[in-house]
Amino acid sequence: MNKKALFVIIAILMLPQLILSQSVNLNFIGAGARARGMGGAFIGVADDATAASWNPAGLVRLEAAEASIVGIYESYTPSTDVEGFDAEPYKYSHVGLNFGSIALPLAIGQRNLVAAVAYQKVIDLYYKYEDDDVNQERTGGVNTIIPSIGIQLTPIFSLGASVNIYTGSSDYKQGDKTGWLYSDIEEGYEYSGMNFTIGGLFDFDRFRLGVVFKTPFGLNETENNSDYDVTIHMPKILGGGIAYAATEQLTIALDYEMRSFSESTTEYNKDYGLHREGDEEDLDWKDINQLRLGAEYLLMSGENIFPIRLGLATTPLPYEDNNGDQIVGVNFTAGVGLIMGNINLDVGFEYNTYQYEINSGLQKYDFSDNYLRLIVAGVFHFGQ
Repeated sequence: MNKKALFVIIAILMLPQLILSQSVNLNFIGAGARARGMGGAFIGVADDATAASWNPAGLVRLEAAEASIVGIYESYTPSTDVEGFDAEPYKYSHVGLNFGSIALPLAIGQRNLVAAVAYQKVIDLYYKYEDDDVNQERTGGVNTIIPSIGIQLTPIFSLGASVNIYTGSSDYKQGDKTGWLYSDIEEGYEYSGMNFTIGGLFDFDRFRLGVVFKTPFGLNETENNSDYDVTIHMPKILGGGIAYAATEQLTIALDYEMRSFSESTTEYNKDYGLHREGDEEDLDWKDINQLRLGAEYLLMSGENIFPIRLGLATTPLPYEDNNGDQIVGVNFTAGVGLIMGNINLDVGFEYNTYQYEINSGLQKYDFSDNYLRLIVAGVFHFGQ
């Protein structure tokens, strides 16, 4: 075997582990086909039932009771300049429930008050790999139950708060097709935790300014049938957003959000392997600072409205490639909708791509992780 062929084999063998770690997107953005079609620039917009996941202060803009449901389809395809690389075993796609909510406007005197409860899948852990020798699949993820409240304190300022109750599970299975080369594995994990979101929204007629703070928290991960029990210390998140109504039909929005993942550690709650209870490890993650830009234009047709949306966002990951460079992707988004009486239907599209290098020792190879997402949402208004 010549050296070039050996380097190619090493690069390909390293790829599954990189994909497995990079597929965990820790950007923690909110939900909704409308918001995602606008690149996720929604902290300053936040005027529908998905506000609980972006900025709970925006709930006060709801004038009637609302219910929403959001589904998502995601497909993954890698690409590389490695000669002879077969992407087929790495490809996967799946569908799932992304978000659901119920919001109810109330009142305290002359002040608007809106209470809501929502469900969101915040970390999707799905992954799949299959070739002639082995098949691997991970399902499940981390979800949140989000009780929220928003209150209008003055004509221009609203305040909101949410409790984020983290739950969920994940199963990993590996099947050996050769009968000897790999092991058959079945693992199950459980997740739990809680933190809080505090949001503010200033409404200056054409300008809206939103701010959001999410408290740090410990995400507990345990493995069924083993002593693996750790707490992953997740960082505080601080974000701000501006929305500008350029015309009655056109809204432009910009968000910037900071997540201090460089402060994250893993703490062991039980003796496990070489680790003792109370041991704490620095995860050596990078901070995630994300910029999101979006626009929405409303086309009027009689009593119906057809929104058109475009967006762009950076999608950093807390991980590095083999060269020590932080992996930063870009997300191109678009969306359309239909507002018809008490029903809003929205479709969002995302193309999210990451470029990184794998260094086999004496040779560097370029890789690309490419995600295509289709997000479908329905929002239903009750009453006027």
